[in-house]
Amino acid sequence: MSTGGAASSQPPTATAAKDGGRDEQPKRSPPPPPPEKPLPDDCCGSGCVRCVWDIYYDELEAYNKLYKIDGSGSDPSKSS
Repeated sequence: MSTGGAASSQPPTATAAKDGGRDEQPKRSPPPPPPEKPLPDDCCGSGCVRCVWDIYYDELEAYNKLYKIDGSGSDPSKSS
């Protein structure tokens, strides 16, 4: 009957291995960088219908929605 005691010593080892695996979560790659902000000279200033700034802010809004980034700051409780 001593083999029953030896057999019971093995499951804790298996349990410890399972516990170690539980801490491992699938790693996510970081999000891509946000859209590049236009340089001041990129806008011609003639009031184009589709200005480079319009395109930039549209892309930035889509990026923020996709990656759930709050443009007002990281802590919504600090917004005024």
